[in-house]
Amino acid sequence: MSPFFSPTRKKVIFFDMNNTILDRRQCFDSAFLEVMNDYTARWEPDETLFTAQDVLQSYKMEWSRHRKAPVRSPLSPDELRHICLRKALHPLPVNVSTAFTRAFFEQVEEQEDHFVALFPGVEDTLEALSQNYKLAIISNGNRRRLQSNLDKLKLTRWITEDRLFSSEKDGPRKPHPAIFERALKTMNAASSQSVMVGNSWRNDVVGAASSGLDAIWIHPGNMKKISERRIGKQKVVIIRSFKQLIYTF
Repeated sequence: MSPFFSPTRKKVIFFDMNNTILDRRQCFDSAFLEVMNDYTARWEPDETLFTAQDVLQSYKMEWSRHRKAPVRSPLSPDELRHICLRKALHPLPVNVSTAFTRAFFEQVEEQEDHFVALFPGVEDTLEALSQNYKLAIISNGNRRRLQSNLDKLKLTRWITEDRLFSSEKDGPRKPHPAIFERALKTMNAASSQSVMVGNSWRNDVVGAASSGLDAIWIHPGNMKKISERRIGKQKVVIIRSFKQLIYTF
């Protein structure tokens, strides 16, 4: 298979961080269970037959139901978390107030950093790509946590902190073009010389294409191993996993 991109035309690869390089879903699940187990340990054994795993699955099902509704919910992420947690904990002896939800997820966020992990093949893929391209990150995540994760997982071998662009520091959130334009300017690269890699169709793919960048969408449910489509003039390559990036460049 011939690559879709080459170093003669491209010089910079931008990556999303969470759920692209970092397996945040697994990280969240592990942290949620850790915090939930701490709460359930305080209750008497005969108070409930529900396990922390039961609560997690109920929470994720409720979250998915809201996210897949035909009409997009006007709720903020914090409001949606509260509704889903209250539903998941309904059978249990706990009053799920907004204060409880806030405290619960603050603890989950603290625990997440203990479970943070890379998707399979990330290190080998970054090492290979770094031989011919400059690597950088454009993320809507919290900058402090992003920097901490870069250090903890030793990703600064390939992506230094001056190549980390976050909405917290560099203006609006993806898919707004301003954050892409800021990253391009700092990296001294034209949009035509750059590719955006991410798991969000709206934020990473459509956002990048709107700013003149080609994109790679990591979509595990894609029917083919690798496929291609267009958004206007921009090329969009669809792959199932991060390690397949090696076949696109």
